Amino acid sequence: MPVQLLNDYQMHYEVFGQGPPMVMIHGGLGGGEGSAAFVEHQATALSRRFRLIVYDRRAAGRSSTPDLGYSIENYAQDLHSLLEHLDVSSAHVLGSSAGGPIAMQFALNHPEMTDSLILINTMSYVQERERAVRQGELDQIQADEAELGREASTERALESRWPGLRENQPVKFQQLVDINLDRFEGIVSTIQSYLDIGDSIESRLSQISMPTVIIHGDADSRIPFSCSQKLQNSIPGSELYIIPGAEHGLLSNEPELVRRVMTQFLERVAPKAGISSS
Repeated sequence: MPVQLLNDYQMHYEVFGQGPPMVMIHGGLGGGEGSAAFVEHQATALSRRFRLIVYDRRAAGRSSTPDLGYSIENYAQDLHSLLEHLDVSSAHVLGSSAGGPIAMQFALNHPEMTDSLILINTMSYVQERERAVRQGELDQIQADEAELGREASTERALESRWPGLRENQPVKFQQLVDINLDRFEGIVSTIQSYLDIGDSIESRLSQISMPTVIIHGDADSRIPFSCSQKLQNSIPGSELYIIPGAEHGLLSNEPELVRRVMTQFLERVAPKAGISSS
């Protein structure tokens, strides 16, 4: 479980398996467990076919919470620094939820390093309705902190995001409280950085030329699947796979199905890489 100072923060990362490089960018707007759920549900299977690279973004998981550097451009630079550190010249880039905009930004900035783009339950953050939801979450966190204090604000935010977690999994709930308290300032900065994206990604999506697959559940209550339809319409030649009845968090909630869709896609678009679904 290496930790390396990259792009001015202590980044926790892991590498599994051998084969064509694939890098995964986890979701979440700061805090939380970072890439842990992806490792739990996907690392063993995917590492049989890929050199799988996962890392915790700044202010998330086991990485540090720097004072500065919270912007979508800099998050893409974080990934670039990691791949350079690992001497990886190009990779299949997978972005889930809040990791999706980072994946798209990286692909736009470094097309020569992006063999393919896999976008899972994500969006470009241009949608006003969804931006309003995130703005409301940020406003609520800051208002609760001013009124109730930082710990109560953190607990309330987690209860809103995962109803029932406190009662059903009290140990995990307290672990998340501790993580998010330690990264509180970074969480606030992270949420703001996504609000600052505006149309900076959306306006450039037509420039994405590498093979791209978009996977989304049509029952997603966090990011509506209409966002994925907009991505498909904006990214030339992209493919869209809708999972009926599926909620947000597909990599954990529908691990086998999503893995099969990804692998079959890569078998078709990158046959020279020797990717096999067996």
